[in-house]
Amino acid sequence: MKKLILLLSLIIISCSSSDDEFESAEGSEFKNITYITLTNENTGGGSQKAYLSSGVTEAQALFCFCNDLCSREIIKAHEIQQNQDANEIRYKINPSDNYTTVSYKDWCTKSN
Repeated sequence: MKKLILLLSLIIISCSSSDDEFESAEGSEFKNITYITLTNENTGGGSQKAYLSSGVTEAQALFCFCNDLCSREIIKAHEIQQNQDANEIRYKINPSDNYTTVSYKDWCTKSN
């Protein structure tokens, strides 16, 4: 009977510590950044997007090379967060907005 109680206690303890590790890892996936630029060059010229937080100008953001025919779109955001492991960013235009999530797989990126 004592062995059974000890075994159940160990299982409960190991499960509770695993939950804590999962929660802290999940909560730290996205990290705040001041800007990110995305470049997708192709034979037709390609495109660039820049997500800039308050106070960051287009001239301060670093872009990957793109030829003269590339289009460029600038998005001013209140908050920008990046998840490098998932190749995603999320941003809010206004503080009260919900996050919009964007994947940047297959894009050349620069961020700060």
